Parts: sequence; structure tokens; C-alpha cells
Amino acid sequence: MSDNKKFTTEEVTSLKEIQVEMDQIIIRFGQIAINRESLTSSENQLRQTLAQLKIKEKNIAESLTKKYGKGTFDLETNEFKPVD
Repeated sequence: MSDNKKFTTEEVTSLKEIQVEMDQIIIRFGQIAINRESLTSSENQLRQTLAQLKIKEKNIAESLTKKYGKGTFDLETNEFKPVD
């Protein structure tokens, strides 16, 4: 024969509060995981765009080098300085 005992109201309240806080933390972890996926997707898109820009930059540099020779170009003054 077992002697069943009941928790006090305060004990039950404390346990319920802990459970609510745990549930909130679990929800936040889920939100963070979703945000991480979104950020990863954005990061991948930016990496692809950067790679495309680097290819475009390389192609333009090769084209300008064929046309003007080796040198440097100042975007602010619009001057090309050939290398000797």
C-alpha cells in the first residue's frame, strides 16, 4: 500500500513556471535554426554574386589590358597610367 502525497501549490507553480520557460527556450532555438537557414541561403547567394563579379572584373581587366596595355587606372581622375 503506497502513501500518495501531493505537492504544495507553490511546488506545482514552480514546476509549471520551469516548464513554460523551457518551452520558450525550445521555441527560441527553433527560431534561431530557421534564421540560420535564411542567413545561410543569403550568404550562399552573396558568394555566387561575388564570384560572378570577380569573373566580370577579370574579363574587363583582360579586355582593357589588351586595348591599353598594362597599367593602372584611377576611377576618380579617369586617368590611365601605363607601366613602362
